[in-house]
Amino acid sequence: MSRYHALYSWLSSPLYANNKEWSCPEAGEVLKRNFVPDWPLLATYLISEASLMKSSRWSNYISALPRQPYSLLYWTRYELDTYLVASQIRKRAIERITDVTGTYNDLRLRIFSKYPQLFSEEVFNMETFKWSFGILFSRLVRLPSMDGRVALVPWADMLNHSCEVETFLDYDKSSQGIVFMTDRSYQPSEQVFISYGKKSNGELLLSYGFVPREGTNPNDSVELPLSLNKSDKCYGEKLEALKKHNLSASECFPLQITGWPLELMGYAYLVASPPNMSRQFAEMASAASGKTAYKDTRYPEIEEQALQFILDSCELSISKYTKFLQGSSSIDLDVTSPKQLNRKLFLKQLAVDLCTSERRILFRTQYILRRRLRDMRSGELRALRILDGFKKLFK
Repeated sequence: MSRYHALYSWLSSPLYANNKEWSCPEAGEVLKRNFVPDWPLLATYLISEASLMKSSRWSNYISALPRQPYSLLYWTRYELDTYLVASQIRKRAIERITDVTGTYNDLRLRIFSKYPQLFSEEVFNMETFKWSFGILFSRLVRLPSMDGRVALVPWADMLNHSCEVETFLDYDKSSQGIVFMTDRSYQPSEQVFISYGKKSNGELLLSYGFVPREGTNPNDSVELPLSLNKSDKCYGEKLEALKKHNLSASECFPLQITGWPLELMGYAYLVASPPNMSRQFAEMASAASGKTAYKDTRYPEIEEQALQFILDSCELSISKYTKFLQGSSSIDLDVTSPKQLNRKLFLKQLAVDLCTSERRILFRTQYILRRRLRDMRSGELRALRILDGFKKLFK
C-alpha cells in the first residue's frame, strides 16, 4: 500500500496548551487566570504531570521521554562559545536559553511564589523547566488543520525526521485523531519518517540536537551577518532609515546553495551607497525589510560595490569557519569521566558537521559573487577599450 493513514491505530490524544484534564485542576486554573501563554503553560503542565509519576494519565508517555533532551538548552556557555564560535546558531542558542530562564523567573515571581502549595520549588525549578522546554522544542507539533494549534502528540513525536519526505502530522476531523499520509511506499519493518519542517541544519541542531548528513538537506542555509560601516559619513542617516523598518545596524540574512534573498541586496545597496544617493536611503531600507519589490530598487551604478561588500562579508565568515574546523582536532577534551568524554566528542562532531555544511554554502556564494564581479569588470574593461579605440580613430 503506497499511501495510508499510518498512525490511526496507535496514537493517543494530543496534549494541548489549554488541556482541561490537569491531574491538579487548581494549578491549571491559576495559570489560566494569570493568562500564561501556550508554551509556558504546556511546559508547566508537563512538569506537573511528570511529578505525579504513575498517577498521571500520561505516565507511560512521560516515562518514555528522554531525561535530557538533545537540545542546545543543555549545552554550557563554554561549549557554545567553543564549538559554535563560527556559526550564528550560537547566538540563537544563547537567546533561547535566556528566554527560557526569563520565562521561569517570571512565573516563579508572579505565580509560583504566591501559590507554593501548588507549585513547590522542589518540582517547579530551573532544571525541570529546562527539561520541559527541551521536550517542547524537540517534540511540539503545530497542527495546520486546527489553525496552527500546538500540541504534544504522544508516540507520534518519536518518529524521526528525513529531509527527503514532506509529510507531516495533522489533525483529522473525521476521525478526531492525529494522522499523516505517507508520501512514498514503505516495506514491512522499514522505518517510517516524517518532516519536522523546512528547516536548516542549524535549526535542526538548535531544537532537535542533530545535523543531517552533508548535502542531504535541500532547505539548508547559513546566516550571513552584515553591518553598516561606523566610519561611513552617512552612518546616522542610514541607521535612521533602517530603524524606521525595524532593522538595525547589524542584520543577518539567510544564504542557500541556490542563492540569497532580495532583502540582502537592499541592505548591501544601502551600505554601499555614497552621500549623493541619500534620497534613496529610505527606499533601500524598505527593500532590505522586504517591503519593496527588487525590480524597483536596482542601482546599477553601485551594484559592483554592493556585491563586493557581500563578498567581503562572506569571506570574513568563511575565515571563521575555516579557523574553527582547522583547530577542531586540538580542542581541549581534558575530562576524567568516560561519560563526559563521550558527550564532548559527540558535541564536537555535531559542531564540525554543522560548520562544514554551513561553510559549503558560503563557498558556493563566494564562487557566484566572484564570477559575477569578474564578468562585470571584464565587461567594463571591454567598454573602456572600445571607447579608447573610438578616441584614437577620431584624433
